[in-house]
Amino acid sequence: MTTLKIKTLDRYIVKTFVVSLIIVFAAMMGLALVLDLFFNVNEFLEKSGSGDGATGFWAILGNVINYYFYKAFDYFQWLAAPSLLVAAAAALVRLNRGHELTGVKAAGISLYRVMWPMILMALLADGFYIVNQECIIPRIAVRLSRSPDDLAVTGIFSVDFIRDEHNNIIYAPIYDPVKREMRAEARAVPDAGLVFMARVRIFLRDSKYQAQGTIEAERAVWDPKAEGWRLTGGVRLRPLEETTLPDEPPESEGEPWHFYATNVGPEEIERHRASDFHRYMSYGELKTLAGDPMRGNRRQLQVALHQHVTMPILNILVLLLGFPFVAGREERNYFVSIGITVLLFIGVYVLSFASTAFGSSGHISPLLAAWIPILVVLPASVLSMDSLRT
Repeated sequence: MTTLKIKTLDRYIVKTFVVSLIIVFAAMMGLALVLDLFFNVNEFLEKSGSGDGATGFWAILGNVINYYFYKAFDYFQWLAAPSLLVAAAAALVRLNRGHELTGVKAAGISLYRVMWPMILMALLADGFYIVNQECIIPRIAVRLSRSPDDLAVTGIFSVDFIRDEHNNIIYAPIYDPVKREMRAEARAVPDAGLVFMARVRIFLRDSKYQAQGTIEAERAVWDPKAEGWRLTGGVRLRPLEETTLPDEPPESEGEPWHFYATNVGPEEIERHRASDFHRYMSYGELKTLAGDPMRGNRRQLQVALHQHVTMPILNILVLLLGFPFVAGREERNYFVSIGITVLLFIGVYVLSFASTAFGSSGHISPLLAAWIPILVVLPASVLSMDSLRT
């Protein structure tokens, strides 16, 4: 065939694949949003009727749009791989049903050549997957960490040991996002019949994670101009004077301390509000956090870190694995072909989930946990593509 005809064929294949991808992704995204809304609809309704904001249909609709607009970027990470696979299956089945692939093979063109335009488009989509993972999601992490019943983030919560740029750890029993302040809280010890004041604490450490003392305060208010926390009743205790638990009172007055400069401000605290906040971090942020030997979920963070590298690769490998199951089989039912691709993805997802669980629990190394799906799917994809009837 002439070069012009080949280019025309490429454009036709790209158009078929892109149209299928848009339809499939829109359907999957819509289904995911509807299912999530089904489980959270009561929270949206309760928020609207709580008197904290505007009420009525338009208020509820505005809250839903506000919440799911940002969630769509998170859902893209989950839906990218299955969307690419199902879209490729749909495009190839469509070409088969119209007998276009029969004509292409009769003209002596390999099916591998037919697939290349789809693979290139899949690589472009995978490129956006990486950009979304490393740039977009970290920037909107605060929005993604919100719950449907607290979109404006007005409810108080605790600050659970957040690491800052100085390698120090910030803790507070209460954080008020409206006042942008951390404060102490009176707590009781039922067995001993005692009541004590759990204070705001900043655990100071050097670059080797060695304790350098503690800053404690009754209250800390964020100063955006100075980029730090203004402390009320703040004292700095030397290492020998610091207490062992964050809920114990200081044993001495210590050195007065009125200000603490840090990169951990209100937005960073709100981002850490979600239990799975590490999913919204970039590779560099995760690498810094996972390098802290004092973190209890360090293995989980290390698995997530390595998956920032392996998941984009796995997206393409899954696509290559599924191609031969739908290409060159004119007799196969359309729904059977789509069903096979879905089952393939489910199998890969189960494998990835299991390896992640084993890596996070310490049964295997985090590096191996992240790469096991690649080590399994890569040879399977090679064998699958090699078996393709061209």
